[in-house]
Amino acid sequence: MPLYSLQYINDLKYLHQRSDRPRGFGGKVKKMGPFYTFFEKWQPTSAIDYGCGKGAILNHLQEKYPDCQWKGYDPAVEEYSTSPHLPVECVFSNDVLEHIEPECLSDVLDHIWQLSTKYIWLCIDTLPARKVLMDGRNAHLILEGKDWWSEQIQHRDGNTVYCELGKKGKLYVAIEK
Repeated sequence: MPLYSLQYINDLKYLHQRSDRPRGFGGKVKKMGPFYTFFEKWQPTSAIDYGCGKGAILNHLQEKYPDCQWKGYDPAVEEYSTSPHLPVECVFSNDVLEHIEPECLSDVLDHIWQLSTKYIWLCIDTLPARKVLMDGRNAHLILEGKDWWSEQIQHRDGNTVYCELGKKGKLYVAIEK
């Protein structure tokens, strides 16, 4: 199951290590829309921050929800690069899927679904990023709208209980399995 290419991970590692962008890619806590409402309703006991970057949001969530056992996963950050093997109740993925190589997206979505036993929270940016890759491409490799993303999700297990395009092009999706 190819979740990424080696070349792309090396490009992301380079972006993570740039000294002129020390907080980029998971280095700061961003607004997460209605995530908190769903998380507090669901009350999972275990969760993965899928694509956690440098772990700022992961650390924030660990502090905010200490009764939940949190793990981080990001193949481009050494500390979080080990792929989780055990499922958790909730997979949380914030501003990640738009960065996935298009040819790997189906496998990444399958991986997310395999890791979740109950809940999935996705925040997907539908607009271009400010960051660019080493080859000049926009860091958001997939720029698609709500309908396209809904189609990618709808044939997988679970019930999409919330799917809303918010301000600034953020698509929020809550799924219950």
